[in-house]
Amino acid sequence: MIRAGRRTSGGRGWFLVGHAGLVGFFGLELGLRQRGAAASLEASSNDQNTTALIVAAFGVATILAPIVRRMPGTQLPPSAGPTGLVIEGAGLALRAWSMATLREAYSRTLRTNDKQALIETGPYRHVRHPGYLGSLLTWTGFALASRSIPVTALVGGLLGGAYLRRILAEEELLERELPGYEEYARRTSRLIPAIW
Repeated sequence: MIRAGRRTSGGRGWFLVGHAGLVGFFGLELGLRQRGAAASLEASSNDQNTTALIVAAFGVATILAPIVRRMPGTQLPPSAGPTGLVIEGAGLALRAWSMATLREAYSRTLRTNDKQALIETGPYRHVRHPGYLGSLLTWTGFALASRSIPVTALVGGLLGGAYLRRILAEEELLERELPGYEEYARRTSRLIPAIW
């Protein structure tokens, strides 16, 4: 049931726990990101400014979500709070699994190196971008935990647009520079198995 009007404090706890999930998201960066080139924010032209776009989307979503949530508007049902946290937790787990599988090849900017090999194990067996799927699930879960339709639309639009651009730029780079990627792309999905 969707209810219009001013938001009560009943959903604030879920939203605060959702923020704790975002702390976990950024904690993964510190704990699992390999040092060296994988951690660098120095982007080449292959990156097509997608790293800056994603970082900006993270910042805008983090800052605006609490503000937008306070605005009068439509609220999601109470079940959206715990459902959002489950989705956020699943996203964090998928992102961690993806980072651990790719290790040093899981870089902040779009890049390849001479030693890089095609990885088809773990979450990469069926989906080409499980780390991005994990990020999108994390941020979508955070937005749902707010129980705010405007917050969900804001976060979904910002992160969805940024990651779509990133995926297209990354696939262009990998098809050009990573042997076997085109054939791998023909038998796997980008984000959602058997759908896209």
